[in-house]
Amino acid sequence: MDIMVEGPKSTQVAELLYERSIPFAVAIGDVGPMLDREGVKPKHRKCATGSKVPMDWKSYHRLGVIYEFMESLAAEWPTLCSVCTIGRSVEGRAIKMLKISNGRCNNAGVWMDAAIHPREWISTAVLTYVADQLVRTYDQQPDYITNKDWFIVPVVNPDGYEYTHTHDRMWRKNRARYGECYGVDLNRNFSYGWGERDEEGSSDDPANIFYRGPEPFSEPETSAIRQAICSAGTKFKVFLSFHSYGEVIIFPWGYTGDPCPHYVQMLEAGTAMAKAIQQASGHIYKVGSTKDLMYYASGTSTDWSYAVANIPYSYMVELRGKRHRFLLPKEEIVCTSIEVLCGVSKLMEYIEKFNKITPALSVESCQSPSYTIKVPRTPSWVSARCHSCRSSRSCCKSSHSPSCSRSHSRQSCNAQKCDSTHSKCRGSPNKPCNFTE
Repeated sequence: MDIMVEGPKSTQVAELLYERSIPFAVAIGDVGPMLDREGVKPKHRKCATGSKVPMDWKSYHRLGVIYEFMESLAAEWPTLCSVCTIGRSVEGRAIKMLKISNGRCNNAGVWMDAAIHPREWISTAVLTYVADQLVRTYDQQPDYITNKDWFIVPVVNPDGYEYTHTHDRMWRKNRARYGECYGVDLNRNFSYGWGERDEEGSSDDPANIFYRGPEPFSEPETSAIRQAICSAGTKFKVFLSFHSYGEVIIFPWGYTGDPCPHYVQMLEAGTAMAKAIQQASGHIYKVGSTKDLMYYASGTSTDWSYAVANIPYSYMVELRGKRHRFLLPKEEIVCTSIEVLCGVSKLMEYIEKFNKITPALSVESCQSPSYTIKVPRTPSWVSARCHSCRSSRSCCKSSHSPSCSRSHSRQSCNAQKCDSTHSKCRGSPNKPCNFTE
């Protein structure tokens, strides 16, 4: 665990740790100079929605510069690139997506996003670099790159991202207000495994940095991702969410310690990516499940993309760097970007040659108040829970399950037997029902 302590209180905190025999080390003696080097003035910095600052990878850029960069790519390569708004944030900012495609109808989809945790600036810088290189070298790319449609969201959390530039460089959540507190950890707000492990996997306290929100997809930012993927009309094969700073490549599950059904295949593909990174820069990225390498994390985007959106190769890539934590020097942007580009390319090559994950889950319509999407049925390897929110609490109050046209009551349906006569329940009076309340 990393903690940041005010300078005058550092001695007091050190004494508390010594008294309790808790080993510790000072990772960064003074954060101030590192912020100064980034050019960050955390208080009262004016918001830059439109900017004449050119896009480059010598500095970290504001939201306006990033969006202008995306639009310029689409303007320069109109037959290859397009930009759309997939949703709006809590404060009304656009969540923009760049799509890179040659228009072939049988292309597989690759989803890449960054800055779901806004303080992780390097993720956005790397993803924009990758997008730029894909577009500018597209004619020289092999088939395993060009036979994909690339869906790229450099800033999932635009409110938080701007807030890290104007107020608090270490802000993690979005800017939704719940009571006296602000923010939901968007990477605990996805439906699959939401609320599992109680306080160990996320938090129901709005003051906590891991606050999961009042319900799955309560936040417009996570709902935008769900809608963009489920309504794309593309069969996605890869989901990559970029973070920092663990230097790991992790895959499901996060909400449980059990291995996912394709653990070995996911490990092999992730290792191919890690080896390419090491060959490019000498940096070593560990590969494993979220729980194995990090900690319990319930309601993550990768657990959802793998289990619900049915995207077989779903990874979270924790970028550099362990030395500087979230304050990676701007001088390391390009080298980090190059190693990641090599890793992503190798992953695509590996999947093309050794595609071993082909889950064939049936789909059914899921009615939403604002749109209709397709979602897979509950995978057979998953224990029974509410299909949409994935909760295993004693009583699920939701009526959002696509497999049942009405809300279950605890009396009419339980985990053992189902005495309900409604037609769409997959259980029967003499067989276990697939849902628990």
